[in-house]
Amino acid sequence: MRAAADRKQKPVWALWANPIFRRYCKSRLRPKGLGVMLMMTLIVTGFAFALARAIALHELDPIDAARIPVIPILVIQGIILFFLGTGQVAGGMTAEGDEGVIDYQRLAPMSPLAKTFGYLFGLPIREYVLFLSTLPFTIWSFWEGQIPLFVAGQLYGGVLSSVILYHLTGLVAGTVLKNRRWAFLVSMGAIFFLYTVVPQIAKFGLVYFKYLTLYPIFEESLPYLVPQDAGAVVETAQRLLPPARFFNLNLPQAVFTLLSQGVFSLAAVVMVWRRWKLSESHLLGKVWSVALFAWIQILLLGNALPLIAGGDLFPSRNLGGMFNRFVDPIWEPEAMEAVLMAGVYGVVTLTLLLILLVVITPEYDTQVRGWRRVHKLGQKRLPFFGDSSSSFWWAGVMILLGTIGWFVFTKNIIESHWFFGEVKVFSAVAFALSLVTAGFGWQAILEWKGRRAGTLVFILLGVVPILIGVVMAVSNEALRVPAIWIGSISPLAGPVLAAINEVSIADFPRDVERAAPPAFWFWQCLLLFGAVRLIAASRQQKKALREVSVQ
Repeated sequence: MRAAADRKQKPVWALWANPIFRRYCKSRLRPKGLGVMLMMTLIVTGFAFALARAIALHELDPIDAARIPVIPILVIQGIILFFLGTGQVAGGMTAEGDEGVIDYQRLAPMSPLAKTFGYLFGLPIREYVLFLSTLPFTIWSFWEGQIPLFVAGQLYGGVLSSVILYHLTGLVAGTVLKNRRWAFLVSMGAIFFLYTVVPQIAKFGLVYFKYLTLYPIFEESLPYLVPQDAGAVVETAQRLLPPARFFNLNLPQAVFTLLSQGVFSLAAVVMVWRRWKLSESHLLGKVWSVALFAWIQILLLGNALPLIAGGDLFPSRNLGGMFNRFVDPIWEPEAMEAVLMAGVYGVVTLTLLLILLVVITPEYDTQVRGWRRVHKLGQKRLPFFGDSSSSFWWAGVMILLGTIGWFVFTKNIIESHWFFGEVKVFSAVAFALSLVTAGFGWQAILEWKGRRAGTLVFILLGVVPILIGVVMAVSNEALRVPAIWIGSISPLAGPVLAAINEVSIADFPRDVERAAPPAFWFWQCLLLFGAVRLIAASRQQKKALREVSVQ
């Protein structure tokens, strides 16, 4: 009895006493399975190290030559931890669910957080050992290359933070998705998206998203990872780049990256923790979802607004890279890219809204269980903060927050010293309308018919019209007006058209300027009418559920 009590009192961070972690250490670190992978890792890493150093010694001194292998080894370490480790977490968690181990673990006398940490660090334990086997090459390169200790600390601190975030993403995917292959693909797709699409989105004014990757810390450390002469050039060029800004605060890239990734890691931990508490619960509660939405809006604005005055927020400045500042010192942003940035901000806000509504909106079965519990406890209504209650009012709060953030972002860009334009308060109506029609319509579909019907509507109404419009616009300039009208059917096109209509500082083709406003208002009014009908149908279903749940 005393031994059992002692096990219960072990802290969450005591991984050596965590049964889940110890089980995976025994199963995944067996010599038969680990030996081959360890040998291959050492061979590949040793080859990359020796080849890079040997080539560098022909032209560089020993100190500079010792720095050359650092980046190739870092790439190998990233493949091991980012891709293999994340895939193992996602696929392993799904396999645990298929085999019924997850249901067994729910009965174990451990806290949900201890179970989360056990799987988080236990499933990829082999990948951690493979990573550790490559560190002697890294340590030698850092020592012989005279790379400062603080650079090593911030670089590999960023690696560890990114690894935890990506492994938590895999853990969430493995918890939610029942198919092991899909869990693996989703987690891999998320990492691919972060390192390919997100850096491009960052160049269109949403700079914050690049801090979810290792890029900012790597760029800050780059002067010490290349030969000294090249490092001095890179360091001089980096002085022209703005620091990580959060309103009036100037933060080192490493600090802001760790803070940004920490917020999303915390959200992922909460998701898994809620599923351990109750398998049918939503990934996030309604308060958590609204708080996360608000926090992302604050981070987007806090990171973007200080960069407007110096022009570092605009795509033409970022797409040219740091050397664009030397080549074109009299650079000025184009008005059209400011309008595009306002539209992209609206699309990202709408996308985040739709994702969070999928998380917090109860489907039919959840609502039935909620009403049965209400009747059983003798209550009259569903708990406002419960998973089974409607997400309608929470959607309204997020729409309001998104409209405010979008309006503030657009107003600060257009009324800056670059354009001296004006964004009227009425523009917020157009911004809000594009979020209201899509947000409330999406919420009503999910609550009325469920996620399968919502996915079908999203594809047919949200994606297909845009694809058709793009093909028509590219194939023939004479078809641009019909393309705008067809593309405007999609609620996803609403934010871009709202920005084009309400921000009148750019000169678009005359046919576009004539077609965009009527197309936007016509389809938005129809979508608003459809959203109202869907909300009414959803409310009728709620009334019927009260009677069904009693039976």
